[in-house]
Amino acid sequence: MLRRCLIIDPKDNVAVLLEKADTGDYIEVNGQSITLLEEIEFGHKAALCDLDVNDNVYKYGEEIGYMQSKILKGGWIHSHNMDCRRGK
Repeated sequence: MLRRCLIIDPKDNVAVLLEKADTGDYIEVNGQSITLLEEIEFGHKAALCDLDVNDNVYKYGEEIGYMQSKILKGGWIHSHNMDCRRGK
């Protein structure tokens, strides 16, 4: 099922889900369909491309953190696999 998402800036490498999504649902970004690899809650992020360990995560045109583990396009990004250098 197509799910709504939000992307603000062309350099964003994540999309923010505007509704809860189940594994196998998809989002459409710049004419590309991206299948979601796992359940993603409302307001959480999905990867728009494969990301490696230490790759920066961009949301709304700003760096919000970096990956602690590799993730595939369509995977769920949250505090379990992403960290932030702010305030450290």
